[in-house]
Parts: sequence; structure tokens; C-alpha cells
Amino acid sequence: MASTCSSSFSVTKKYDVFISFRGEDTRADFTSHLHAALRRNNIDTYIDYRIHKGDEIWVEIMKAIKESTLFLVIFSENYASSSWCLNELIQLMEYKKHEDVDVIPVFYKIDPSEVRKQSGSYHMAFAKHEKDRKVTEDKMQKWKNALYEAANLSGFLSDAYRTESNMIEDIIKVILQKLNHKYPNDFRGQFVSDENYASIESLLKIDSEEVRVIGIWGMGGIGKTTIAEVIFHKISSRYEGSSFLKNVAEESKRHGLNYICKELLSKLLREDLHIDTPKVIPSIITRRLKRKKVLIVLDDVNTSELLENLVGVGRDWLGAGSRVIVTTRDKHVIMGEVVDKIHEVKKMNFQNSLELFSLNAFGKTYPQKGYEELSKRAMGYAKGIPLALKVLGSLLRSRSENEWDSALSKLKKIPNPEIQAVFRLSYEGLDDDEKNIFLDITCFFKGQRRDRVTKILNDCNFSADIGIRSLLDKALITITSDSNCIDMHDLIREMGREVVREESMKNPGQRSRLWDPEEVIDILTNNGGTDTVEGIWLDMTQISYINLSSKAFRKMPNMRLLAFQSPKGEFERINSVYLPKGLEFLPKNLRYLGWNGYPLESLPSSFCPEKLVELSMPYSNLEKLWHGVQNLPNLERIDLHGSKHLMECPKLSHAPNLKYVSMRGCESLPYVDESICSLPKLEILNVSGCSSLKSLSSNTWPQSLRALFLVQSGLNELPPSILHIKNLNMFSFLINNGLADLPENFTDQISLSESREHKCDAFFTLHKLMTNSGFQSVKRLVFYRSLCEIPDNISLLSSLKNLCLCYCAIIRLPESIKDLPKLKVLEVGECKKLQHIPALPRSLQFFLVWNCQSLQTVLSSTIESSKRPNCVFLLPNCIKLDAHSFDAILKDAIVRIELGSKPLPATELENEDASLENEDGDFYYFQLARNGKICYCLPARSGKVRDWFHCHFTQALVTVELPPNLLGFIFYFVVSQVQSCNIGCYGSIGCECYLETSRDERKNISSFFVQENILSCLDPPFGFTEDHVFIWYDEQFCKQVIEIIKERKAINDKSTTHHPKLTFKFFVQTENNNDEVVIKECGFRWMYSFEEGGCKYKESREIHEVEPSVVQNKVKESESNEQETFPPTKEFKQCVFRTSNFEAEETEDLSCLLEELLHIGFGGDLM
Repeated sequence: MASTCSSSFSVTKKYDVFISFRGEDTRADFTSHLHAALRRNNIDTYIDYRIHKGDEIWVEIMKAIKESTLFLVIFSENYASSSWCLNELIQLMEYKKHEDVDVIPVFYKIDPSEVRKQSGSYHMAFAKHEKDRKVTEDKMQKWKNALYEAANLSGFLSDAYRTESNMIEDIIKVILQKLNHKYPNDFRGQFVSDENYASIESLLKIDSEEVRVIGIWGMGGIGKTTIAEVIFHKISSRYEGSSFLKNVAEESKRHGLNYICKELLSKLLREDLHIDTPKVIPSIITRRLKRKKVLIVLDDVNTSELLENLVGVGRDWLGAGSRVIVTTRDKHVIMGEVVDKIHEVKKMNFQNSLELFSLNAFGKTYPQKGYEELSKRAMGYAKGIPLALKVLGSLLRSRSENEWDSALSKLKKIPNPEIQAVFRLSYEGLDDDEKNIFLDITCFFKGQRRDRVTKILNDCNFSADIGIRSLLDKALITITSDSNCIDMHDLIREMGREVVREESMKNPGQRSRLWDPEEVIDILTNNGGTDTVEGIWLDMTQISYINLSSKAFRKMPNMRLLAFQSPKGEFERINSVYLPKGLEFLPKNLRYLGWNGYPLESLPSSFCPEKLVELSMPYSNLEKLWHGVQNLPNLERIDLHGSKHLMECPKLSHAPNLKYVSMRGCESLPYVDESICSLPKLEILNVSGCSSLKSLSSNTWPQSLRALFLVQSGLNELPPSILHIKNLNMFSFLINNGLADLPENFTDQISLSESREHKCDAFFTLHKLMTNSGFQSVKRLVFYRSLCEIPDNISLLSSLKNLCLCYCAIIRLPESIKDLPKLKVLEVGECKKLQHIPALPRSLQFFLVWNCQSLQTVLSSTIESSKRPNCVFLLPNCIKLDAHSFDAILKDAIVRIELGSKPLPATELENEDASLENEDGDFYYFQLARNGKICYCLPARSGKVRDWFHCHFTQALVTVELPPNLLGFIFYFVVSQVQSCNIGCYGSIGCECYLETSRDERKNISSFFVQENILSCLDPPFGFTEDHVFIWYDEQFCKQVIEIIKERKAINDKSTTHHPKLTFKFFVQTENNNDEVVIKECGFRWMYSFEEGGCKYKESREIHEVEPSVVQNKVKESESNEQETFPPTKEFKQCVFRTSNFEAEETEDLSCLLEELLHIGFGGDLM
């Protein structure tokens, strides 16, 4: 079933085609016309027009044969009369046998049978040869054999064509197709299996008769031109005229628009034209173009005006079926009416990146032994950018391991100039405002929310809204889809920082922006700053200790941005900056002030925060922020959380735009200033953990307030004024009788904790609250660090959709939880005493239980939960889960998936989709349901997972041959124990794969188990305490694969039996890509489609009816083939077992299995 996953890279030969012909028959007409057509199509051809032959020429002929890819033999009336031609033919046919090259016969005004049987003129020719004493019988027989073999090959018959030009056109098409087969990697390289190539090809709609213009957009070095070349070479033979204009922007600037127009039209019409005005083309030219189906590629177009002049004006002049491809770095250029569709070029996937890098570094498609880890480092630097992969590979070629290590270490400090030069072109195309915005993002704001960055930059007098849009269009930055944060490729970031370094190579104090820890420390400790400095960002985790003078910032009056901060979740070194003599000065131009662990009791009295937009000083030693009331017209966020010594709440009455205030964990804070509660735009107030806070004196609250956090504060009673707040989305407080007064629809989400003084009353209080109307309308309920038991009457919360319990002391969940009719999400985390989870509600779609290390049993009644049972079922680090529960969960996974793969009627499908659309849109994981994914994760049990899957492997890179009647498949893989890895926040889990549908066409598809933030609730770093198994089904992925297979079946000859192949690369990608997460095993379970009895799926009877030992015996009896994966020295075994069809007449409906599983449940009867 599996086959080698590797790429073959042929050596390019000197000639594409070698032509053997009889000169006196066809030299002056057919052969010369054919040769001209080959030249027009850029097909390198060897053809010998010389009349007189000799030994020297024969040596040249033999060399040309060996250096040619295809052989074209033109059989004409007198071909056999030439012993030279016959000897050529012998050599061609011999070479074909040994080198597997193609020989294409052309029967020009002669019947193939005359060639095959040597009759007619060929008989007379051989009669003359027999009289020649120099010709031996052996030679005669070789000639006859060569003629017979060549005449039996598939070729072209001139009598079948009305005109010679039609035949020549078909010959050219076949030659181009065969060349594409011979050298797929010369033209397409690593893009053949890349989603970029496949996506653009689909957008072109080559078979459509409409005129289409497609834009290819992406950052510099991403491979836009290469992909365009790939497609041009592949499809240009289908068009009557074609033109590939490289570097249009540069050539237009150098020679003018007229020159570009002249080049384009001359190539399309294949004659030298003279164009005076590009916007006014002579009618005779436009009429000729209108009759032609042409292919045009305009590479690197940089302005909309240029595109309009080249395409927009003359689009109506192109013939039916014409195609135009435009590549650009600036999306804005191709966003007008001229371009029909735009494709954003994606980074290369892992396997293609590795092949491209290895080709340039080692001359083969995999790393040399001993260089595997160094190759990973190089790929980590390039991060899927083809240009960087090529340049690095060439740079490191033929160098020692020590030299590799030295070069890669050097790149961290000094970027490669060749790579940087390409990215620099995009930067140089920015205006001054855009350049400043780009450099600020490069040095300070990568990973920050777009709206916050926009506000800060706008208040720095930049036009941030349009500027950030321009950077997006030019592919210099990206915006994350899940969190709306600004991101950029590391190489682009390095380019931007190099621009800043060049402002003053020897004196960092003369630069506009500072971020290097050593340089920042040197400048601040030695008062080395200047008025040039506009921003400082210091990663506090990169320094151990620094003493600043009180005048450290005195020489930097123009500073806009100051940040002494730590990455998320890392606060162990936040107190590493000290001010033993205090601080006299902070620049009044500051828009952003971030200082984790600020060491002083207050900000300098001379500081004027009037221009401040955001103040972030968590875990500081502040006792009060500043003296008196400050004018804060621009301030939008203030974050002082964790400042345990803060005793005086800042007065913020002059901060009309303030939206966010957090003083969470300020344990000494006795009050909240009344001015805060009256802020007209306040949206979030967080005073959770303010244990000294005894009251909130405000009588009114702003209508803008969306979230109020009071949990674990010193408030024991609910302030009456809170009950009058409208439109509150999130509210947190102690479990308290006062909550009984909450009005109906008070809030959608409530977070509760126990009172420190009245813990024993929490259960009884909560039992009463469940009957309150304010709770019965709640959609999300969170219990945090509270509760030993949840009351049974939680089932009264008829509107509850999301229940979360974190760090609670519960031992079991109540049985009544199964009666929550709308519960879709259940999260249970770090509940160390939890042992048992009862039957769950049928509505549940997302179930996450993490680090509950006492959990043993899980019951379920969710199998028939919905007609499309999409779900996420994750139990990471629940290491005591018993065997019965493990088996039952696996059964649940398989049945859910195979039930979910059954197509729904259109009306039911619409209803299901409509219900998903009504899900408030708050939770990322509902995207999984919308995308038709079913995902499971739990601690692995040795050998048990294999019993449920048809094939399994011990390598993460595999190629499998797909069985017929495939409906879909279920993935699984096992990852090793790992102490810590940041999968949860920014990592992804899944597989990259491409479908080999024929020798020259592949389709890349990806499927993700987890991608960005699905486990964001897991505090990083998050690790696996033992091996874990991941199982998932991706409906959209399966549909794409099946659709491709159907399309290929429709195209291919029905008499052929082509079995498509799918190559999988399983991966676990962490935030920094440095965490070692080993994939120990992976595999698939096939789902088949049969029409008999209306059954649309196949089940494996053994899964539900045969003991595990029986299934294991089946595995042992099955074939086990050694297969090769990358690198070639590594091997793995593939085990396959066949299962009987789940026939409709042999077994009752799936409902029988469902009832059985409902009866068995997860973990059996515990009563």
C-alpha cells in the first residue's frame, strides 16, 4: 500500500528534440516548417541539414543523440534509401531500450505498413541495399528490426490531417507534454506539490472560454515569479501566442511603457512591431489579437497605472480563452476591476522546503548524513521562503559542519545581504510615513493587537490605518485571524532592524529605535542616549541586573515608546532593573509606557503623561501612580495588575477615552476611585484579587461597561448599584446570597469563586442561586479556585452553553449534568481530586479535561447527540484514565466519525448549519464544528490504538495508495512525553499532504487537529506527562480528496486502473519550533462508500464484535513491507488488515451500535 516518498531530479540534457529525416524528401518544406515551430516554442532541437556526411559528422551525431531528450523520426518515401538514416534509426532505437526515452514517428506521405513490412518504396530501397557489398546481412536485419519497432510506435500520420500546419501544431503539443513529464522538477521543482501551484491552476480555469486575469501576490522572495514560470511552461503550448515579461516595473522605468508594449505585442504576434502610443493600438493589431488565444505573464508590476495600461485598456482585444497572469508585491495594484482573482502565495511546506534547501546544499533532495540537525536550523531561519532556502543552501554547500554552525550563528547577528536586498525593495517602495510605521512594528509591535497598535501610532502623528493597510498589501506584515495581532516573517523583521542599524553602525545611541539588550544596557547605564532615539524595547528575560541613573532618559526627549517587558507568562526576572537614586525624568512625548516590575513608589513628579495612550506597569512597586489629577486626553488602557503595594487608586476623571482599567491582584488597594466608575467609555474594569478592597462607592456605572471582575476581592456583599448595569457581557464575583438579586438577562457570562471566610456555605448558596432567574439566563458559567461539589440542580440552567471548572476541589461532577439541554462546551482543568465524570449531555461538542491526574472514569451518552456529531474531546495528562474508559472513548470516536460522515439531506444540513450560526460566535472551537471536524486526544495505551486502524507507521512522513470506493479516513498519531511545549497558544498539530493524481499533477491539502488558540486556556508552557494519542476526522479535507479522485477518474481513460496516492507529513509545531515533540506512530482508518442497500459508509465488524486479541492476530497475519522515507537510510513497517464490509443486509442500522455504546458508556457502571 505504501510507496517510497521521494523526488527524482533528472539531469537536464542539451537538446529537447533530435530530428532524424531524409533531406531530399522534406528538408525544404515539412521539416523546415516543423523546425521553425519548435524554435518558436523554445524547444531546443538538434537537426542536421548537411548533405554530405562523414565520420566526423557521425561522431557529432552520436553525441547529439546522447544529449537529446526526445527523438522525432520523419519517415518519408525515400527514408529507407539512405543508409545514414537507417544507421541513425538503429542508434535511436537502441538508446530507447537502454535509457527509456521516447521515439515519436511521423509518417509523412507514407503508410506505416510500408515502413513496418518494408514494402513499396522501402522494398525497392532494401533491394538496392542488398546489392551493396558493404552492407552485411546482419546490418540489413538490424535496419529491418529498427524499422519494424519504430513503425509500431504511436505517432503521427500526415494523411490524417487536412493541412501540414495542423499536424505540426499537434506534434508540438505532444512534445511539450512529454518534456513536462520528463522534467517536472526542472519546471516545477518543489512547487509541483505546493498548494500555491494547485490553487493558481484552479483559478485560471484553463478550459473556460472567458478572458481571465489572475493576480499572484506575496512578499519578496516567496516564489511568485518561479510559480508563474512553472505555469507558463506547462500551459503555454495550449495557446496560439504567449509572452512572459520579467521585471516589468524595472524595465518600464528603464525603457518606458512604449517599450514594454512593443515587447508584449511583438511576442504575441511573432513579428517586430512599432508602437508609438501604448493606449492607442492600431486597429489592425487589435483585430489580429482578437482572433488569438494568448497567454501573458506580467512579472513584478508595481503600480495600478502600469497594469491598467498593459491589461485594462486592451483586455477586450484578447481572444476567447486568453489568460493573463500578473505578479506583484503590492496587493493594491491588483485589487481593481482589471484582475478577476487574486492568489496570495503561501510559504513552502516542510517537505518541499527541505528538498529545495537540500538540492542547493547537497545536490540531492535530502540532507547529507550528519547534517540533519544543521539543516533544521537553516530551515528554521528561512521559514519556508524559497529565496532564503536557495541562498542558504548555496552558501553552505561543500562546507564542514563547523563552518555550517559558524555561518548559522553569524546570521543571528548579521543578515545575509543577498536575501535582505530582495526584501529591501519592498521597504524602499514605502513613503516616509509607512516606513516609520513599519520600523515601529519591526522593533516593538510584532505580536501586538492591531487596534492597540493603530491607536498608539495614530497618536504618534502617523496615519496608521492606511499605513498598516499598505503594509498588508505589500505583504510586509500579516494579521492573525484568531487574535487580530500583527505578525511578520522573521526575515522581514530582520531586514527592518537592519535598516535601523544602518542609521548609525557604530553608535547605537544615534539610532531611532533600540532593542538589543546589550546596546540598551550600555546606553542607559552610560547616559548614551540622544534626541534621535524614539523608542526602546527591552526583553527583561534577557538581562540579569541593571542599575540605571536617575537621568537615564534625560537626553532622549523625543522618545515615543518605552517598554521594559517580559514575554507572556514569564515574570521571574521582572525586577531586574533598579533605580538606586530614583528617576528624575521621563519624556513627555511618550505614547506607550510599559515597565514590568517598576522599582519605585511612584512616577517622577515632573512626568507629564498628556500624550500617553497606554500605561502598562504590572508587578510594580508602586504605592501610588502619580500626584494629583493628571490631564490624560489620549489614555485608553491602564494596567497595574500584580502591584501588591499600590495603596492609592489613581484619579482618572480627566481620562475621557479610557476603556480598560486593570488593578487585578493589587492586594493593598483599599478603594476604587469614584472617577473610574464614571468614565464615559470604560469597557473593562478588573479588581479581582484586591483583597483589601471593601467597597465600591459608585452609584452609577457607564453604559459602555462590558466586563466587571470582582472575584476574590475583599467585597463580601454585592454593591446594589451593580444590579442596574445594562449590557454586561462578563461578571465575576464571590458565591454570595446577594447574587440572588441579579435580574434576568443581567449578563451572559458569570465567573464565581468561594468566599474565604464562608467556604462551607458555598454549596448551599449555589444550590439556591440555581433557581434564580438571573442565573437561568446565563450562557457561560465559570468556577475558578472554588467548590468541592456542584449542586445537582445545575440542570435548571436551561440556557447554559459553556461550563468551565478550573483549580476546583471537586471529586465528581453531578449526574444531572447530562440534563443540561444546550450545553456545548465543558472545560475542566487542574482539578486534582476529580475522579469521575458522569454521562454527558447529548448537545456537547467541546469537552476539554486537562491535568486532572486523578480522573479514572468517564461515562457518555453523547453518541446520538446530533445528526452531525462534530466534537472536540480532549483529555491531556489525565494519566489515570482506566482501560475501560480508554476503550469506550475510542469506540465513541470511531462511531461519531463514521456516523458524521454519512451525508445529510439538504434540509437537515441547512438546519444544522443555521444552528451553528446562532452560537454567539464567542468561542474559537465552534469553528471546528463548522468545518466538520471531530477531534480526540488522550493518554496513549500501548498497542490499543492500532487495533482500530487499518494501517500504521513509525515514521511521520508516509505515502499510501488510496483504496477504491474511499469515502474518507480517520487520522491518528502518537506523540512522545515532553516536559513543556507551547502548543496551546500559537502552535498547531496536523498533517500536510498532497495527492498524486498522475505523474505530472499533484494537489496539496492540509488538515489541522489544532491550530492557533484552540488550547489557549492551557497556561504555557504546557507539556505531556506521558505519550498521547491524537485522533481526528476532517470532513472538508476528505471531501477535497474524494473530489479530486472523481475528477481524475472522469478525465482518465476508464480502461486504465490508476490508484491515486496520498503523501502525509504529520507534524507538531510549537510557538518557537525549538521544542522537541517526537511523533512515535501514525496511521489511518479507511471509510468506504458502497451503494448497496443505500449504505454510504463501511464499518469494521471486528471493531465492535471481535476481541482485541483476534484483531491483533489479523495484524500479524497481514503483509508487512519495508518502505523508505526521508532520509532514505530510515525504514518503517506498515501493517495493514482487511475488514469485512458492513453490509446493510448483514447488520442492522448504526443505531444498534449506538444503543450498545449507550448501554456500555464510558467506564461502565460505578454505582
